Amino acid sequence: MEKEDLKKQYSDTKEKLDTVSPSFCLAKWFQVTLHLQNGHNHSCHHPNTHQTNLDELAKNPAALHNTIFKKKIRSLMLEGVRPKECEYCWKIEDTAGSHFSDRHIKSNDDWAKPFFEEAIQAGAEKDINPKYLEVSFSNSCNFKCAYCLPQISSSWMKELKQHGEYQTHSKHHAFSYLEKTGKMPIADTSLNPYVKSFWEWWPTLYKDLKTFRITGGEPFMVPDTYKVLEYVAENPNPQLSLAINTNLGVEQHLIDKAVVSIKKILDAKHVKDITIFTSLDTWGIQAEYIRYGLNMDLFLRNLTYVLEKLPEVKLTFMCTYNLLSISSFRAFLEFILNLKNKYKVANTEYDSRIVLDISYLKDPQFMCANLADKSLLDQMKSDLLFLSENSPNRKSDNKIGFTDFELNKMQRLFSWASVAINPVFKNLQLKDNYIFFSEYDRRRGTNFLQTYPEYTDLWNAGKHLAQSNGV
Repeated sequence: MEKEDLKKQYSDTKEKLDTVSPSFCLAKWFQVTLHLQNGHNHSCHHPNTHQTNLDELAKNPAALHNTIFKKKIRSLMLEGVRPKECEYCWKIEDTAGSHFSDRHIKSNDDWAKPFFEEAIQAGAEKDINPKYLEVSFSNSCNFKCAYCLPQISSSWMKELKQHGEYQTHSKHHAFSYLEKTGKMPIADTSLNPYVKSFWEWWPTLYKDLKTFRITGGEPFMVPDTYKVLEYVAENPNPQLSLAINTNLGVEQHLIDKAVVSIKKILDAKHVKDITIFTSLDTWGIQAEYIRYGLNMDLFLRNLTYVLEKLPEVKLTFMCTYNLLSISSFRAFLEFILNLKNKYKVANTEYDSRIVLDISYLKDPQFMCANLADKSLLDQMKSDLLFLSENSPNRKSDNKIGFTDFELNKMQRLFSWASVAINPVFKNLQLKDNYIFFSEYDRRRGTNFLQTYPEYTDLWNAGKHLAQSNGV
């Protein structure tokens, strides 16, 4: 799709949303992520999650999505009030210049825009089935990504139980925070009332879904993932786009099991399409440092295996762009560009099976890209230019470039990261950065400065702030 066509679509969607209110967003009606390991959910992945009340759930399994809290947020949106939980989009929309936030992008998607009137008719109070459902059945995971959470990764949970909390100002990984917010995972899925309610709701829900995405934890480690795949193999839904998140770092027998299950669905033509989502935030040893548990050689082997065994499957790289992504990001972009050209598909939206989806990390704040100094911001600017120079408008020799979607994501990320932040707040985050990663190295046998020598000045600034405060 041409850049101007995409901009016009977003602009038209924005205008249509504004006929209801300037804070209206279809994701609050039609998109939901369910963290069944603790009963939490959110409609759009940017706001914090909230928990479904068990009394609500006992009466109605659809309360997994249609919570009392969410209905209040829907009411605010219909009234034109900006919900505080949606600040990710408000920051983008309030940035100087013309920018489309995820409120516009999500509401323009095919699981949202065609159902505009359905949301209006439902209003704030009526229960509604989502069109886009993302579900995590369990926090079972073999990775401990630096920015991840114990309620999402069982490996993180195990570490915190063994070594205790990190002594940062931020309580991003704290047990006390989990207990306070009701995010402590239910260990035994067979006794989990949220998983039980999901399977009660599933037959009714399934027929309305446009997109269904399994996340985790690591889905290929969870039996419920294969239960879903078996159901889909036996129950066609030709409008459904099926997606599965995976770190592609699991053992070969699990990759094989997943490939067999997915191929069965594809051969039967029971869904519209299937996409596998994997994650990488930068390249090489720096990627392994951020996403602890990642082995680049194993990742690349599994990636190639999946792409070769499942030629109909699309693959999206989710990049959680953070401070530690910057210095090796060009190598990652070059890898993506080469992969796009290796797996070209003519006459499709992106001309390739490979898509890059860049989102900026917002928590923990001590890892955010807006802590970057001038030299790192210059690298970001150079990477943005690289994307632009390899965009569809400039591609040559029949090579596939980065899409408008991918370029737009990097442009708004750079705009956000370039805005100066309060120096007192910045110092607090640099201090937390040092406290966290020095302890991270001690526990995991890693070495920040050996991995990131180009971050020495930022490290020393954080160290000075920590030591001057008696840490």
